[in-house]
Amino acid sequence: MRLTHLDIFGFKSFMNKTEIPFGVGITGIVGPNGCGKSNVVEAIRWVLGEQRASAIRGHKMEDVIFAGTRARKPLGMAEVSLTIDNSEHVLPIDYTEVTVTRRLFRSGESDYLLNKVPCRLLDIQNLLMDTGLGPGAYSVMEQGMVDEIISEKTENRRRILEEAAGITKYKARRRSTWNKLESTEADLTRLEDIISEVKRQVDYLGRQVGRARRFQEFKTELDDLELRFGRHQYFGIGAQLQPLQVEFDEVSRASETGLTQFTAREADLEKRRLAVTEAEHALQEAGVALSRCVEEIHELDNRLVSSRERREAREHFIERASGQLEETRRQLQETRRQLGETGENLEAAGAEVESNREKLQSQEATATAADAEYESSRSGLDAENHRLRELLREKGERSGSLARLRSERESLQQDQEQLGAELGTVDKDLASARDSGQQAEQELEQRGERLRRIESDLADGRRRRADAGAAIEASGQKITDLRRGIEAEQARIQVLERVRSGYEGYSSGVRELLVDSPYTELFEGVLGDLIEVDPDWDQAVEVALGDAVEALVARGDSGLLEALTYLRERSGRAGIFPLEWQAPRQAMAIDLSDVAGVQGPLADRVRAGGPVAPLLDRLLHNTYVVDDLTAALEVSRRHRGLSVRLVTADGQGVDIDGRLAGGARSDHDDSVLGRGREIRQLRANVSRQHARLSAAQAADGSEHTRRAVLDGYITDLTELLEVERDAEREVRQRQRSAHEEVNRQQARHTQLQQRLEQSRQRLAELEDGGRGQEERLATIESEAVELEERLQAREERVRSAEQVRREQIEALNALRVESVRVTEKAEGLRREMQRFTGLQQEHGKTIERIEHEVSQAEGDRAGLAEREADTTAQLATKHSERDGLDEQRNERLRHQQEVSVASRELDQEISRLQRQLSTQRERRHQLELKLAELSSEATRIKDRLTEEYDVDVESLGPLNEEGFDAAVAENRLGELRRGIARLGNVHVGVLEEYEEQKERYDFLVQHRDDLMAAVEDLRKTLQHIDRVARRMFRETFEQIREKFRETYGRFFPGGEADLQIEADVDPLESNIEIIARPRGKKLQNIGLLSGGEKALTAIALLFAIYQVKPSPWCILDEVDAPLDDANVERFLRVLREFAKGTQFCMVTHNKLSMASSDTLHGVTMPEEGVSQLVSVHVVEEMLDEAAG
Repeated sequence: MRLTHLDIFGFKSFMNKTEIPFGVGITGIVGPNGCGKSNVVEAIRWVLGEQRASAIRGHKMEDVIFAGTRARKPLGMAEVSLTIDNSEHVLPIDYTEVTVTRRLFRSGESDYLLNKVPCRLLDIQNLLMDTGLGPGAYSVMEQGMVDEIISEKTENRRRILEEAAGITKYKARRRSTWNKLESTEADLTRLEDIISEVKRQVDYLGRQVGRARRFQEFKTELDDLELRFGRHQYFGIGAQLQPLQVEFDEVSRASETGLTQFTAREADLEKRRLAVTEAEHALQEAGVALSRCVEEIHELDNRLVSSRERREAREHFIERASGQLEETRRQLQETRRQLGETGENLEAAGAEVESNREKLQSQEATATAADAEYESSRSGLDAENHRLRELLREKGERSGSLARLRSERESLQQDQEQLGAELGTVDKDLASARDSGQQAEQELEQRGERLRRIESDLADGRRRRADAGAAIEASGQKITDLRRGIEAEQARIQVLERVRSGYEGYSSGVRELLVDSPYTELFEGVLGDLIEVDPDWDQAVEVALGDAVEALVARGDSGLLEALTYLRERSGRAGIFPLEWQAPRQAMAIDLSDVAGVQGPLADRVRAGGPVAPLLDRLLHNTYVVDDLTAALEVSRRHRGLSVRLVTADGQGVDIDGRLAGGARSDHDDSVLGRGREIRQLRANVSRQHARLSAAQAADGSEHTRRAVLDGYITDLTELLEVERDAEREVRQRQRSAHEEVNRQQARHTQLQQRLEQSRQRLAELEDGGRGQEERLATIESEAVELEERLQAREERVRSAEQVRREQIEALNALRVESVRVTEKAEGLRREMQRFTGLQQEHGKTIERIEHEVSQAEGDRAGLAEREADTTAQLATKHSERDGLDEQRNERLRHQQEVSVASRELDQEISRLQRQLSTQRERRHQLELKLAELSSEATRIKDRLTEEYDVDVESLGPLNEEGFDAAVAENRLGELRRGIARLGNVHVGVLEEYEEQKERYDFLVQHRDDLMAAVEDLRKTLQHIDRVARRMFRETFEQIREKFRETYGRFFPGGEADLQIEADVDPLESNIEIIARPRGKKLQNIGLLSGGEKALTAIALLFAIYQVKPSPWCILDEVDAPLDDANVERFLRVLREFAKGTQFCMVTHNKLSMASSDTLHGVTMPEEGVSQLVSVHVVEEMLDEAAG
């Protein structure tokens, strides 16, 4: 199997379609930097399935598509095809030539093709697995990969060895099996939690069965007693309502009268308040005018005072300035006198300065000659002294250097002994640190496993807690919906009851007699409200009864005449059935039960109370139900002589008089019987809703309990997770410390060895340097004695010259001091002349300024006097105006007070009426509240009994109070309610739920057993995979180890190398160390070798792998870059040997490597940003240029 050619189109800098053929042996890819040589290697890695953009020098995968240049547009697709010769059928596919293609579009779509047939990346990976081919296998080697092989990280080395050992498939299967095992164990853990929860529910439901039975007993007795107690309360409230209603009417009329009086007084009060407001406004305007006048007077007073103060200030200024003017004129005369005296003194001082200058010049010449003589003598002495100091300094330095050499030699000898001891200690510490690191790694793996298990449990617990929360939210919503439904239906019942009790929809005559009438007690009610009709038969009964359905039913005939007169006076009309007149019917009933189409008497579908039953029986006498209107017509034709009424369920039929009734009826639900039917249906619905509400509340309580249990479970797991994380962090810190200690000790070991070698070299140097220092020291001592004798004669001559020089300098200094004194005196006199001249000018300016200010102040004083006179006249006018405004304000104040007194008196009267009205309203409100409270209580009792027991308390009538004690009944009700409350929420369907949960529990236990068996099978599979993978890895490792020792000797004649793995550690997880020793060096870790030695060692390892499991081809991307010519020749010699059985593609800059290639391809970039393959003769020119 070998590569035949590579086709590139749109990949990175290869814009045009380019075919690169691969020959036998070594194929070289050459070209200048930046021309796209490495893009060829990256194209091969990419087509083989590389998924990391960073591995092919990109940020994202779209970077591989040609991005365009200044002259070229970007492409929308990149395609690379690699063709492999499979004539030996190494690849498990029935083709002699295999072409792998990969495409990528800018839209992000990606295609893989195998012989131009679309496939998956996984198919290509499985095809090339364990062949040495792949994006990360050792068949593609870059300089960076060589560095990874020889780096401190052993994962890369192990991955290459695993590829060579052929256990990649096993590791993939192991990962898959391990994932299945983790998933199954997680399912098992979750199932255990579910079983625990279901078991708790089963136990709980078992305890609830007995409670449910006791609940039924209490509920039966409670229902019976509540019905009796409710009737007692309801009819007792009715007896209290009448007197309260009479008092309420009287208070209401008195309240209306008081309100009329109060309203009239309120109108008068508003008028008087308007008058008060107008008076207050007039008073305010007068006050504002008076205040404005007073402010103007105050302003004029201030202005007058200010003018006086300014005038007096001007007079004081004129007086003070006149005195200052006389003093300044006197000072000017004195300054002129002092200026004349200073001028005479300045002339005398100038003559004295000139005389001293001539004496100083003569003395300076004498002193200069004496100084030159001294300097000449001194320079000779200094030269001799300098030479002597140099000799003495050198003597001291060499003596100290010799002493230091001796001391350093002794110190180095002691250091060598100490370094040897420290090396032994470091070796022990290094071994101990490695043991600690291995222990920490093992413990860290165990801790990580526990953490993952706890985190999985916690996530599952939170999920189940969220499920419980969702169930609680759903049950809460259900309870809310049920309560809203109950409230809506109860509200509808109240509306219908109010309509029925207010007789809305009835004739005006019915309402006149039954609502606020003195004859209300004469009647039982309306006939339609006193009967009960089977469902779906309301229309038939209404048609049969006709107007009688709204007729009144009277208890007797007394008072009926007065009631009808009362009704006639109010223009009303109503039908009345006196019960005393309703004797049992005497007419013979007609039997139509055997007639076709007749269902039976309509009276069988209607019921009524005892006194109303005869009336209903008479009204529905000989009224039959038929199937439809056709049947009614047929029966009427056949039995024309019979007085019968025939009706259908939808209200059609034939009346007794032969009148036909048909068609559709509207608003049936608003009829008398329709409202009664709707009320009954609503009460039944409310009862059913209450039952569903109890069940929903029980389920909600169960979910709350479940959530509380899960909250505790989650809290415990969270605390355990934090404990485990703290422990993991501690172990991880120990691991880091151990690794740091290993690195530190290794560095320390290397440092100590280097110091020991340096110490030995330094000791030899010290032995040679000590002898030269002793010879030079003897020469210096003889030269120093001769030089000291010459110095004594020179010092005597210097002392004599110095004495003469000192005397001349002292005389010169005395003349200089005198010259300075005279000069300073003349300068002082000149400064005095300047000062007096300036002072004279200043006095003249001051006199002019004061004279001008005095003149201006006299003018200001006259103007201020005139302003004072004007302001005094204005003040007199304003005082007169203020007196008039004050009188006007007082008059308006008296008027405002009179209007206010009248308004307050009327306000007091209104307050009295308001208190009286408030008292009446309060009493009316109290009565209204009491009436509403009693009515509401009666309605509540009635509605409660209707909702809970579906009975009409009025139809039951008053309770027979004989033998009934309300206090005892109320106490017993409390006992029963407390007994039910102690039982808590009891689900009446607990038995069915118990059986359901028990069945679920048994199913879950069986499922758990199945999962446990599956876990055991997966663990056995993992053990089998591990055994096979370890065996294959050990066998391949030993083969590679043997070949590596042999191959290393071929690269480094006389050298030796070895591969080592950690003992007592799983081979699939252990570190792999490379130990190497080039000739002349000791055996050491590869990290201590030079760069070239590291690279050759890594290449030797790869070639050893080839020998164990040869790869059909290999790409070398500038791996010879760090090698010098000698190492390149070694590398190429071995490469030629391997090229006999392996196809090599080598990207290189090295001319020796180029010369060794069997085939050369040159990559150039004649156009910026676009790579292309050049012809052979161009490649030769490039080689000549590189060699020249």
